[in-house]
This record gives sequence, C-alpha cells and structure tokens, in this order.
Amino acid sequence: MTAIKSTQPRRPRVAVTLGDPAGIGPELIAKLLSDPENLKKADIVVLADRSELASAAADAGGVDIPIVDTAGAHGVQLLDDGSAVTIPRAEVSQAGGERCLYQFRRALAMAQQGEIDAIVFAPLNKSSLHLAGMTEEDELRWFAKQLNFKGTTSEINIAGALWTARVTSHIGIEKVAGLINKQSTLNAIELLNRLR
Repeated sequence: MTAIKSTQPRRPRVAVTLGDPAGIGPELIAKLLSDPENLKKADIVVLADRSELASAAADAGGVDIPIVDTAGAHGVQLLDDGSAVTIPRAEVSQAGGERCLYQFRRALAMAQQGEIDAIVFAPLNKSSLHLAGMTEEDELRWFAKQLNFKGTTSEINIAGALWTARVTSHIGIEKVAGLINKQSTLNAIELLNRLR
C-alpha cells in the first residue's frame, strides 16, 4: 500500500474565545464568525456555552453562525462547556473575569496538546480579570506565566507592511517612562526582527 501525500496545506486550527462576556467581545466574535470569508481561512473552534454564542449572535443583529460537528470552511465547531452562565452586561465583575480565565485555560490546554495552532480572543476587561485573581499586568503576561515562558512578551500590531511591538503595555501612564530603557526597547526590536 502506498500513502498518497496531500498537496493541500493543512489549514490552521484556531480556538476562539468571546472575550469579556459583559463587553463588546461576544458581539464582535459573532460578526466575525458569521462572515463566510473568515471561515475559509482557518478551522475555527469556539470555546463558549451554546447560550452565550446565541446571545452574541442576537446582539450582533441576529447574524447566523454556522455550527458544524467538525470545523471547516462551512462552519465553526462549538466546544460547548455546558455552563449556561449569565454575566451582567456592561459591568465589571469577578464572574466576568473568571469566565475569561476559564476559557483561556481551556484554550491553553488545547494548544499544549497540539489540538490548535492559535488562540484568538476578543477585548477583555482588565479590572474583571484582576477581580478574578489575575495578578499579572495583562493577559499576555498571564499566558507567559501559565506556559512558564521567560522571554520577551509583547503584543504585535500588524497594519499591512507596518509591524509594531510594544515596549510597555496595559499600565498606567505614570509608569511608562520608568519602564522604557535601552534593554526593553532592544527586546521589542529584536522580537520584531525575529518575527519578520
């Protein structure tokens, strides 16, 4: 028997979380998932409760999110956790932060098992995350701690050919000047150089 190699590259498999459940994140994700063009780019698995995703679709104007058994170009796979949580809208809350961290832990476990290639999440509320026990300044440092990663951690912004990395992020303006130095700036430059 001869194995036939596929000439088709494997599609990236991406886990998506809804971000802060009290904010605009769920609505933004619903709009992104309802666009067929986005489904052509990756196999998308959504980490949410079915009722959360339905509520997000309603908030996005009643968009249709195609849910399928196996993620692919025709729909997203919902990894329903069965929690049926209700988080008050437009409020900072421990419950909202706990929900985000819970979904992040699920996504990280999938990444560590090789089940996904990337994690995408919508906007978060740092105050809610801190109420839920996150001690790091932001979610990127939280991810780094969970993964025991000691290297440079930065948000990368891409606008066409322009790529930027941050020397500081998610801190009060009064702390910025004290954190900008030769080494921190060089770290951001080197990170961008490696990525490019």
